[in-house]
Amino acid sequence: MVEFEAAEDLSLLSRAGADQSLLVAMPSEANDNFTSSLGNVSKIVKQSFFALVICAAADIFAGFSIAKMSYLLALYPGLIILIPSSINLRGNIFGSFGARLGTSFHTGEISPPLERSEALRQQVGGVAVQTLFMPLVLAFVVKGFGQVAGLETMSIYDLVLIAVVSSLLSGVVLLAFTLVMINQSFKKGWDPDNISVPLITAAGDVITIPLLFASAILVSMMSYPLARAMTLLFVMFSTAALVYSLGSGRLIMVRIVRQSLPVLVLSTALATVAGIFMGMTEEMLIAFSTVLLLIPVFNAEGGNLGGILSSRLTSAYHLGMIKMGRRPEGETRTNFSYTLLLSVLIFPTLGFLAYVVSKAFGMDALGFGEIIFICLVAGLFTTLLAIFVTYYFTYFFVKIGVDPDNVTIPMITSVMDVLGTASLILVTMAVITT
Repeated sequence: MVEFEAAEDLSLLSRAGADQSLLVAMPSEANDNFTSSLGNVSKIVKQSFFALVICAAADIFAGFSIAKMSYLLALYPGLIILIPSSINLRGNIFGSFGARLGTSFHTGEISPPLERSEALRQQVGGVAVQTLFMPLVLAFVVKGFGQVAGLETMSIYDLVLIAVVSSLLSGVVLLAFTLVMINQSFKKGWDPDNISVPLITAAGDVITIPLLFASAILVSMMSYPLARAMTLLFVMFSTAALVYSLGSGRLIMVRIVRQSLPVLVLSTALATVAGIFMGMTEEMLIAFSTVLLLIPVFNAEGGNLGGILSSRLTSAYHLGMIKMGRRPEGETRTNFSYTLLLSVLIFPTLGFLAYVVSKAFGMDALGFGEIIFICLVAGLFTTLLAIFVTYYFTYFFVKIGVDPDNVTIPMITSVMDVLGTASLILVTMAVITT
């Protein structure tokens, strides 16, 4: 069996910070006893479950917002396609940023005070380039996929402006949120690998939809010549930023941009498929409003569980605590068990929250038992898929010498957008027709 041990040249820095790493929650041979294992489970579950519940509440809010604002979608053709892709892109960019910061803190590459860290400045620069350039890609992908699927969409100028404006506004908020969260997690003794991806995703979900609709309203007030001129200006500025970042000679920023952009483009295309599916089945989703409410939640939670697992595996790999092979070994499989345990806890909780919200606001809801059963079965299936996808994506990128922190979370969340939606709808159809 081919294995890849953590090497000095693949580590984000030296292992000087390993002794003080908060990855003490990861099982190790030096701490392998029943009592410590229970402590590991308690620490991981408490931190991750808390973050996942917050994310679930945010995503239920997102699903509720989509359901209640669905009448506006007719005014802005193609916006429903843009919604899941925008949510996905925001989570991919800043979820990966949080994962990189967690690994960098663990390895000692970044340490307080943050304002003096050159490595942090370069990471922020990489995020800025992603935030500027990727909305352009998203707009063109949505336009192209919409035409192929036979769905009506806005002009490419309007799509570009909506995508870019909403990306810039949400990017400023999420950048500040991520930096504060990572800094506070270390001050309070939390492992950022357990909480960064879900909390960043939750923050992104809360602000993305309102800002997307606000951007659409703003752009609709512009004249056609102004919209075209501003689109061309954004295209030139974003392209210049991309070219500068790649030629700047700043190794961390260059690595982030070079490694992440191809994956972000692919993940954007995958997320747009979910948007196309939502556009083609819009009437059915509105008829089953509880399912519509749960779709953003399932997509996010599947990606979050994979993101937590990916962050932990990547940090442990960089610290030399695990090996990556074609078949997962002891400590890696233990982390799989933690992920399944979180799944058993979180998905029935999602069903309960969805049922309460549906009843409170008079939405069409299935029975309480049916919703809990659907969420548990579909959630476990989604989690198994997330574990499989997460491990082998991480293994593949380690094998080819790419830092998994830069690429795995975008791939995982995008794949889970499609798989999570499919799992939820298939199980729901099975329950309804039984």
